[in-house]
Amino acid sequence: MTVYNFSAGPAILPKSVLKKAQEELLDYQGSQLSVMEMSHRSSLYESIINEAEQRLRQLMAIPENYHVLFLQGGASLQFSAIPLNLLGKNSKADYIDTGIWSEKASKEAQRYGDINVIKAAT
Repeated sequence: MTVYNFSAGPAILPKSVLKKAQEELLDYQGSQLSVMEMSHRSSLYESIINEAEQRLRQLMAIPENYHVLFLQGGASLQFSAIPLNLLGKNSKADYIDTGIWSEKASKEAQRYGDINVIKAAT
């Protein structure tokens, strides 16, 4: 029986992806290290992140004049990480309030800048 997870957070991965991860867990591409053990500054890890960015750009049609940020943490952490990283001192931003999560995001962002909240039509 196959179990499907449709909740927020972790998602189901194709069996082929899980199988490849299993095969490379102890020795990623002959490095004798797992991805979890290698330095994020190493050339091997750099190639992983560069490939991930290029695939994401292709999948989502992200133009080269846009930056792609890979940030750790869950959604709630991003409520502060995004304004801290993208707002300069005394910066302004517009947030669209579409519900509970955007309301939480805009409230957190107000700690870091002049935030204009636009209420979405219901």
